Amino acid sequence: MLVRAAVLTVAVRAGLSLWPLGRVIRGLRHAAQWRSPRSTSTPLYRRRAVWTARAVGRRFLPERPCLTQALVLQYLLLRRGDDEAELHIGVAKNENGLQAHAWVERNGQVLIGGANSPQEYERFGDLARKVRSNESADRSDSISSPGSSRP
Repeated sequence: MLVRAAVLTVAVRAGLSLWPLGRVIRGLRHAAQWRSPRSTSTPLYRRRAVWTARAVGRRFLPERPCLTQALVLQYLLLRRGDDEAELHIGVAKNENGLQAHAWVERNGQVLIGGANSPQEYERFGDLARKVRSNESADRSDSISSPGSSRP
């Protein structure tokens, strides 16, 4: 599994430098589901896959390994037919500006990327819903306020 994860880590990192994230994710999903799994994902396999993705990522990618590690783990799990692992990307504001982070959750449990990631980072999906909600509220406020006219 280490050799597969090492090759996959290099391929994912190269893919992320060449193509948009969505295309890389689709390619990994397609590759993982191309052949039927040899066996199913067990809790032991998941723990080994997490350890492998983290260990290889730390050695190959000293800076910002989270997205690559998350994608490698998701592929390893998908390869065993486990499609319940979800990739999440979030953002947090700190003294240096915005910081992005990626992690993988399965049934609400963080597998890789830090157990507190869901609390520390605003998920992009959640953020998009909040922005749309705020835009809708702003529009309804401007429509219902006295003296405003519709464009």
